Amino acid sequence: MRPPLPLPPDDGESRVPGILLVRTDSDDDVWEDVLWRMGELPGMYRSDQGDAADAVARESIPRRLIVAEDPAWRGATSEDVSAALERPGIWVPDLVVLTDDRTVRNADWRPLLAFRGSDGYAFWITPRQAAMTYLVPDRPCLSSTIDWFSETAPAEFELEEDEEEWEPDEEDLWDLYEPAGVELESLNAPPRYTQPARELPPLIQQADLLVRTDFTDDAAWASLVERVCRPGRNDVIDDFGDYVDFVDDPAFAGATPEQVMAQVHPSTDKEAMNSDVVLIADATTMREPGHRVLVVPLVDQVGFAFRVDPEVVGGMVVNLALGNMDIDDWRDDEA
Repeated sequence: MRPPLPLPPDDGESRVPGILLVRTDSDDDVWEDVLWRMGELPGMYRSDQGDAADAVARESIPRRLIVAEDPAWRGATSEDVSAALERPGIWVPDLVVLTDDRTVRNADWRPLLAFRGSDGYAFWITPRQAAMTYLVPDRPCLSSTIDWFSETAPAEFELEEDEEEWEPDEEDLWDLYEPAGVELESLNAPPRYTQPARELPPLIQQADLLVRTDFTDDAAWASLVERVCRPGRNDVIDDFGDYVDFVDDPAFAGATPEQVMAQVHPSTDKEAMNSDVVLIADATTMREPGHRVLVVPLVDQVGFAFRVDPEVVGGMVVNLALGNMDIDDWRDDEA
């Protein structure tokens, strides 16, 4: 009989969102590779590192990553983990991810088997994509993001009603569906969260945020703000300043995109209109010709950043917020 998972008591109405990561394989090198790819995530709790409540209390935005690595859970299945989550009075994670034999065999992606802590279909996700999703636990659209993962990377094949019976083997299934997050794992510089040198303040997303992380050129920053607010080629909106909040706080000097996105907290104001991205003016933005702004999505392919010209930022965030366009309409895959 397996021991209880190291889950804290139920939080009740003040429930903390988060992920449960369970080690079910026995390969130490693979396990360390998975943990490294996920990064030094905030609110992370390992059973030998203190109390789970203390880990959450240290964070400006509450979230919880429970890492279960008890050898007694080696060889466990998703059904075993699901059954353990039925114990009354415990905290149930938003997402459960498990290592298994596919994680061991695929050194390029290290796919993890994932499912909702309460219910839902199993799907495959890479460690980086799981980590980036963990950084935005309180997004209003998080549930739809997990739905999107389960639809695009299902762990089991389902035939349509008019299709002939077919039982695909594992290789066929992997040809049909790549794990969510393959794009992140394939980047030349894939995202990875590291702990900031100092605590960063929360970023309340009342409007869309453009966060300055490079403070070497004030004139370049002033020019960037002007180009975003008044691109000079829009007949409908003359000034996008009402739609973008410019964060010029030296506390974010040198912050990575992952550190910035981890601090974004949606507004409680139901009238607030913003898109599910955070904009960053980093060293590349400030120093390179064109001053292209970094766009970091907070839903779907969370953390899969790209750049746009300052003049299109206002139109992009307005159309994303209104639902007139989606993120793929603005991403330049060649950039």
